Amino acid sequence: MSDQHSKARPGWFSLRARIAALLVGLMLATTAGAVYTFLYAERTQAIFTELEQNEVAPLLAAQALENAFVMQKGYVTYYMLTSDEEWIKKLDVQRRAFENWLGRARDTENLDEGRRILNRIESEYFRYAGARDEVIQLYREGRKTDGEAKHWLIREQFLQITALAERYKQIHNESITQASSTYRERARVVTGLSLAAIVLTVILGFGLCWVLFRQILAPIRRLAADTPQPSPGALFNEVGALSDRVGTLLEDVNKAKTLLAESRETLRQTEKLALVGKLAAGVAHSIRNPLTSVKMRLFSLERGLQLDPRQKEDFEVIADEIKHLDTIIRNFLEFSRRPKLKIQRISPSAVVDMTLQLLRHRLESFGVDVDVNREDPLPEVDVDPEQLKEALVNLLLNACDAMGHGGHIVINEEKGIVPPLGRAVVIRITDSGPGIAPELREEVFQPFFSTKEEGTGLGLPIAKRILEEHGGWLHLHSVEGKGATFVLALPCKEDTSWLRS
Repeated sequence: MSDQHSKARPGWFSLRARIAALLVGLMLATTAGAVYTFLYAERTQAIFTELEQNEVAPLLAAQALENAFVMQKGYVTYYMLTSDEEWIKKLDVQRRAFENWLGRARDTENLDEGRRILNRIESEYFRYAGARDEVIQLYREGRKTDGEAKHWLIREQFLQITALAERYKQIHNESITQASSTYRERARVVTGLSLAAIVLTVILGFGLCWVLFRQILAPIRRLAADTPQPSPGALFNEVGALSDRVGTLLEDVNKAKTLLAESRETLRQTEKLALVGKLAAGVAHSIRNPLTSVKMRLFSLERGLQLDPRQKEDFEVIADEIKHLDTIIRNFLEFSRRPKLKIQRISPSAVVDMTLQLLRHRLESFGVDVDVNREDPLPEVDVDPEQLKEALVNLLLNACDAMGHGGHIVINEEKGIVPPLGRAVVIRITDSGPGIAPELREEVFQPFFSTKEEGTGLGLPIAKRILEEHGGWLHLHSVEGKGATFVLALPCKEDTSWLRS
């Protein structure tokens, strides 16, 4: 007993010092993890605010700037084709929009290279605008040959300005990518520190438990066994005090674990949110075409089976749900970056035939007749057949919706010289519907604009975007009450005989 008592005497490494050290360690680990998490959250918010002000705003301004500039070129082309002064008025609107967005880009720009690019864009644009005005004046004077020659001369200026705009967007995309990389690195550091804090907290907790059981509870048990009549007051007061401290300690440990777990979950959720756009776009694009095929097959199956009323109702519910899914997918695709084109060498005539075969039952259900006018199959061009088929499907289904039940669609295939594409293949899709009112012709290509109650307003914008990604364009010609014609043009490098379209 004397040896045991001598070992239990207080010293520099007494029981009180060890318990205090463990408690301080737990508090420090918990406080350090919480403080670092709080500082990281504050810094993250500052990074996102700075990113929005310094990178996202200039990037949005650059996109709008480029769109306004491309629209100007389109309106000049329309004027060259139609000599309608209304296009010049719209050109002036886009000119003012371009100058306005250029001013906004200057106000939000904080990079020296970005400011230099904006200065070059402004300088090149004024040169281009002056030359373009000369082209317009030549057309007004009836000197179309001179106007065409001058228009071709300024094409390099247009491409140079477009390249500058792309470079301007690229430097801000690179800044955003760098900021994202920095954020991910910091997130990994915080995750590692959080895990280290949890491990340290667990180790300290086990150490404290070992100290309590081996050096507090065990001596108390021995003391109670060796002392028949112990001093109840002193003994129980000490146990109560120890119990209170242990309870407080365990509560602190639980709070620390909860706080660290919540911090780690917050970090994981933040990283997930950063990837949700790309994941949603990938999933949507992967299931969209199979979903369309399922819808067509389901429609074909329904026509070929003898169904009772309940089965017909089931088919209708399935079709409605598929349509709902298709709408959701289209919305995802509109707000996501389109996948890289899978270019193949194929005749657009073959794509037209594949599209009509895909929509055969749908066209029959609408009671629509389709005539294809072609002398020979169109020459092969570099195109993504699936994307081009998607554009044709959107245009044909829009035509069917516009005509209602019955109607006639004519598809004319041509090849020729189409400014500014040069050699090109042209597909004209004409329907016998009511046409499109003049005030709506510009809006039909805007995302989410639809005249249909259940429409998403994405069909025509997607088709237009597909053609533009191939280096071509999609135009609308319509006379209200006399149907609408959508003209698709794709560049072609094939050296064959050409007819001017």
